[in-house]
Amino acid sequence: MTDQDAVLKEMLKHLEEAARRIGGSRHLMREHALVDEPTYLRLLALVSEALDMTETARREARRLREAGSSGTSR
Repeated sequence: MTDQDAVLKEMLKHLEEAARRIGGSRHLMREHALVDEPTYLRLLALVSEALDMTETARREARRLREAGSSGTSR
């Protein structure tokens, strides 16, 4: 395992945990009907965006790791 592969593997663990936690926060907001409160709409939007960006980063890290393991890395 190369250093890059080890870093990407660790990053994937961190990103998966972050996605779970952010998703949990969004679920908590929905569960307590905060999504219906106008004062919380911006927070909900930011939490949703954070989850989207975390998922995007996770997909990219996975793609790079798979590309590296197949010998097609740059």
